[in-house]
Amino acid sequence: MVEASHDVAHDIADILEKKKREAAAERKESWLEKLYLPELFKGIWNATLHIFQKPFTIKYVGPNTAEKDRHESLDGYRGEHYLKRDENGMEKCVACYMCSTACPSECIEIDADEAPAEDFGFQRFKRPAVFNIDMLKCIYCGYCVEACPKDAIGMTTTFNQPRYNRADFIYGKDKLLSNNDEYMKKNKLSPSGKDDEGNYPLSPDGCGPDVTHGMHNSRVAERLHEMSEAMFGRK
Repeated sequence: MVEASHDVAHDIADILEKKKREAAAERKESWLEKLYLPELFKGIWNATLHIFQKPFTIKYVGPNTAEKDRHESLDGYRGEHYLKRDENGMEKCVACYMCSTACPSECIEIDADEAPAEDFGFQRFKRPAVFNIDMLKCIYCGYCVEACPKDAIGMTTTFNQPRYNRADFIYGKDKLLSNNDEYMKKNKLSPSGKDDEGNYPLSPDGCGPDVTHGMHNSRVAERLHEMSEAMFGRK
C-alpha cells in the first residue's frame, strides 16, 4: 500500500516537473509585442493589399447581370422547375397528382380538368387546369421529377431569383411553361426538347413527348364514345 502511494506521488512530481520545463521553454513576449501594435499594423497592411487585387467572388445572377458575370451551373443542378411541352406545344402533364403526392414539403397544387381531344388527342383524359408550385416552400429535392410517370416536369439550372412580393414566388402553369421555353432555347432545343437529330437529350429515357399516356385501346374507344354522346346525343 505504501509502495503504491509512493509511485503515485512520484508520477505527480514528474508531471509537475514536465509542466515547469514546458513553461520555461516558452518564448517570452517583449513589451512591444504585448502592445499588439505590430500585429495590428500587419493586419491593416494585409487588408490594404487585398483592396487592389482583382476580386474573385461570383456575383449573384439576376436579370440585369452582364453576360461576363453570369455563372452557369452544370446540367443536373436542381434549379427552378418547368413543365414540358409536347410536339403540339401543349403541356405533357396528365394531372395524375404523383408529383404533389411525392412532394415532402407539399408545395405543389394541382386542379385537374378534362383534356380537349382537339388539343391533346384521344389518349388524354385529363390536363392540369391549375398547376402551382410555391417556391418558398420548395426544398429542391427533385422528388417531383422522379415521381412523374410521363416525364412532364423538370428542373432547370436557373438560380433562385429574388423578388419583392411573396405572391411572385407562386409559379403557375404559365410561368412553368415559359421556363420550359427559355430553358429549351438556352440549350438550342425545340419547345418539346427535340434536337436537330430528332433526339430528346433532356428526357431520362430519350422518349420525348411521343410516349403514350398509358391508355389501353379500350379506353380510347370509351373516350370516343363519350365524345360522340356529348356532341351528337348518341347512346
